Order: sequence, then structure tokens, then C-alpha cells
Amino acid sequence: MATKVRVLLSAVLVLTAMWLVDCGHYTCGTTFGSGSCTSGGSGGIGQGGGGNTIQNPAIFDFFFENVTLNAAFLNTSNNFNLIPNFASPPLGLGATDGMVVVQKKWLYIDEGVKVAAFSINARTGALTALTGSPFAASSTESAGMIADPAGKFLFLSAANDAQVVVFAINQTNGTLTAVGSFPTASFAGEATTDGLGKYLYVTQGNLGSEVSVYAIGATGALTPIAGSPFSISIAQLRGEPTGKFLLGITGNGANNGFGTDNHIYVYSIDQTTGALTAVTGSPFATVFIPGNLEVHPSGKFVYTFNGTVSGSSPAEGYQFDTTTGAVTPVVGSPFTAATASDGQFDQSGAFLFTHPSTTLAVFSVSSTTGALASIAPPITGIGNPSEFVVTDP
Repeated sequence: MATKVRVLLSAVLVLTAMWLVDCGHYTCGTTFGSGSCTSGGSGGIGQGGGGNTIQNPAIFDFFFENVTLNAAFLNTSNNFNLIPNFASPPLGLGATDGMVVVQKKWLYIDEGVKVAAFSINARTGALTALTGSPFAASSTESAGMIADPAGKFLFLSAANDAQVVVFAINQTNGTLTAVGSFPTASFAGEATTDGLGKYLYVTQGNLGSEVSVYAIGATGALTPIAGSPFSISIAQLRGEPTGKFLLGITGNGANNGFGTDNHIYVYSIDQTTGALTAVTGSPFATVFIPGNLEVHPSGKFVYTFNGTVSGSSPAEGYQFDTTTGAVTPVVGSPFTAATASDGQFDQSGAFLFTHPSTTLAVFSVSSTTGALASIAPPITGIGNPSEFVVTDP
């Protein structure tokens, strides 16, 4: 689920082991939308009565080309291609402000006033609408959507409506039930939870200097903690698996080409109250000005990305100390090959996906050093992607 740091005027973590089975290469020869895929050999996709079955799919990558949802896959032989004959579901939106995959089974798409919900076929990547989809979101606009780490709740930041809309996720079939709408102090920008799903943090994006903090109840209901909202100038926050820290960036208009703050901010979380305190040494300097930040599923690394009106900067990787909260550069960073405005990890953390310009790219992530390496030719010639999300089947 990926929200972006930007001026917002209107607008989940499971560790698994990757199993590798060699299945050869294939020729796709398929074009859908404005994209095409190429490779060589045979044996990647089986044509059967139920449609295309991808042999040994490792990861699905769902992405928007304007308002059309498309999809690609990486299989366990590191073949990276568009999904042939992928059927884009009809969606009632002019743009999306977020997608989230929950428990590797369900895909949720934020349509602003509604949430579209689908089950994901683990062999083909095909999407099937859940009963009751789309679900009304009781707001006029949205700035983004996230799920808690356990996949029990969805949280929609309702932008100028100054509220957070909460849904409970049925753990059997993925359908949504409205929990309620909870007011924020002002503009509801980006949201995140701590790594344990105890607290929800809502920034004002690039527009403000406050962070609203809520305790998440057993039903998903939100209760402001004492002292909320807090005077913290931060645009984007991310949790890490221990639940002890939040990492963030100010943005400062980075996506509009006017960013000036090349730092990562790290806060410790009071485990009783949820309040934030800057750790010793924070903020930590980066080479380029971050426009987006992602924490590796292991919690051992953090990566920054930046896209501006004048182009994108190479991704940067940092080791994260889960005892002190300090960040130090990964050897080889910045990674020139991974130049993009944002990145998404699969749940195992073995791979990082980026969507620079009209290209889809994938990189392996060293579990010991955090270094990035390209593992497959990128998919080129697609329409300019916007939101995207990746998931292990």
C-alpha cells in the first residue's frame, strides 16, 4: 500500500521464506493496455480452462496506468513480465489515493468515497470482487489508505474532511464493515501505525506541523492519546516491526522539486502512551532529499526515494539499529540502478520493486547488507504508473 508525500489538497507486515524452484523461461508476446512484455524460451505460463496459470509465481505487482489497473509478476526463476490477459476490474474513480494488500489474499483500492475490494488468485493474479464491494467510505475525499500489521483494520485519511475512516476486515472473506469516522485536529494527510498496531499516527502531509495520535481499540475505534495533536513537523511516518520506533521525512515539497531537507527523522514510541520522542542523533543526514521512505519488512534497513519535476534521484539504503534507532548508510548506497520516486517490498523482503517513468523494475535485497541488485530486465513501454502495490501469493 503506497501513499506518496505530496501537497495534499484534495486527495502490513508478514515475514515469509521464499521457496525457489527452477521453471525455465518463456515467451510472453502479449500486449495489454499500452504495455508489452518480452523474454525468451518456454515454460512460464500454462494455458488452461481457468485462464492463465503462472508457473511458480513469487510476487504480483498491481499498478495503475492512469485509471486502469494492470499487473505484472515475478516467478521463482526471476522471470519478470506483465500478466497475460489480465482483466482490469471496472473502477469508479478518476484517480486512486492508495492500494493495500492484506494477508496476501485481498486487494483494497481507495476510490476516495468508496473502497473497492478483491480477492487475489494465487496462481494467476486475477482479481474477483468481494461481496458488497465497493464499500462506502463516508467521506468526500481521501489522502491515502493503510492497514494495521495484523490485517484487521483499514484506515483512510479523509484529507480536507479532517477525519480518519476505519473499516474492520472480515478475517474469513475479506469483506469490510464500517467502524466509524474519527476527527483529526485538521487536515488528515498520511497515516501509519506502529509496528505492533497499537497506535495510529496521522500527519498533515506537507501542509502542517502537527501529528495526531490515537490508540487503536479492539474493534478498531480510535481514541486520541493525551497531548494529541503533537507539534511535530513531519510529512510521512513509517513504523518498524518492533513497535519501538517511527521513521519519517519532512518532504518539504520534494515531489514538486522544491525540497530542501535531506534527513531521516527517528522517534522512539512510549509503549504505554504512544507519545513520540526524537532519538539521540536524529535527524540523520541523507545524500539526496527524500520524497518517500520505506522500512524493510525485517526492520533492519530503511530506504529513501525522491522524484522531482527535474527527475528522480537514486534510492538510498540505511541500516537501522533497533536498539538505539540510529541509521547508517548501507555499503554501495546510493543505488544508481534503483532511481525512482518510490519503492515497494514484497512481504518476505527479498525484493524491491520500483516504477520509474514508464518502466517497472525489480531488485534483490541482501538480507545481510541491505544492498540492492537488479535481477531481471525491466518491463518497459507501459503507461506512466501512479499507485502500485506488490504481494507474495
